[in-house]
Amino acid sequence: MATQLRCPVCASDRVYSLLNTLHCKRCGNIWKEEKNNRSNFDTCGSVDLINNKVPLTKKTDTLETRMEKKLNENLRKYHGKFSIQKITSNIGDIQMAMFRRHLKNCVRKGTLVEKKDNHGLIWYSRPD
Repeated sequence: MATQLRCPVCASDRVYSLLNTLHCKRCGNIWKEEKNNRSNFDTCGSVDLINNKVPLTKKTDTLETRMEKKLNENLRKYHGKFSIQKITSNIGDIQMAMFRRHLKNCVRKGTLVEKKDNHGLIWYSRPD
């Protein structure tokens, strides 16, 4: 029977042992391995990997297609023209800096037009 330790907080299997304590690489939780398996919170402890298969969710779209979808959504939402300062600082699971880089790449490729108005705002739209 194959067993593997799981983090009691995030249930990650990325656990390593260091100085008689267990550390989670995912959330940074630190705890001690107890011999009698009694603790003050509900732990997964050692999990039987044969019987308990945890399904992993995969993102079907690549990062490039998700950013392109977000760009098209913003263009639709703001009637074909939007400013980066007008949208929120975090766009779902895409970071704003990554989205800005994607916009700059689209401007370089010629699929977007970048215009600056009198107030210093940069507006993005599709070329006519």
